[in-house]
Amino acid sequence: MKLFLVLSLAIIAASLTSCSESSASPTTEPATAPENGAQFKEGKGVALTALMAQSIRLQTAEVAEEKIAPAFTIALQAMQAGTEASGWLTADQAARVRPGMEVSLGTTKGSVLRIEKAAYVTLGDFEVTVQTSSPIEAGSALTATFQFPAGDAVTAIPAKALLTTAEGTFVYAKNDEFFLRTAVKVGSRSGEHVEITDGLYTGDEIVTTPVMALWLAELQVLRGGKACTCGH
Repeated sequence: MKLFLVLSLAIIAASLTSCSESSASPTTEPATAPENGAQFKEGKGVALTALMAQSIRLQTAEVAEEKIAPAFTIALQAMQAGTEASGWLTADQAARVRPGMEVSLGTTKGSVLRIEKAAYVTLGDFEVTVQTSSPIEAGSALTATFQFPAGDAVTAIPAKALLTTAEGTFVYAKNDEFFLRTAVKVGSRSGEHVEITDGLYTGDEIVTTPVMALWLAELQVLRGGKACTCGH
């Protein structure tokens, strides 16, 4: 929150300064970020001064290839006392799950007993029933993690580099001295890494942290009524 406050104040200061300069010399457009914080330019992205980048602890990394061991987690509930609990899978998830597959249930293990297509779509397309290793009470809630073997190396990034908004999923990719918000498509997830199926190439440089601070900087300019700092 402290970083966001610092960035907000810097963006506001940058907006006021840029407006003043614009009225004095409307045909002059700064090529780099202003000395008082940050700048957003259409088609280029967000640029930060060295001081601002240091203050928000900006970190970047190159996109690499990783072997992803996909995993997903769902909620299960026991409808009655015994050793069975059920939950819901999407069609994509159900395509990967097989009867007899081992499932992690926190500190214990279980196995997939059966998968049935739902007669009516409710929470998911398929109902999965998991057999627990020990009896559980009726109404018990469990968290089941389905883990799959790693496949071939794929384009992957740290999960913390992702920015999810109402408009979609993005990363901030380095674009000269700017960081451009770039739409990506996400594939499998494994621990701290996530597969990128479209939008990035191996070797691209992206911001790993703090992506939310850059998003805030962009919003300050685009929606803060300070059009004169947009560079367009």
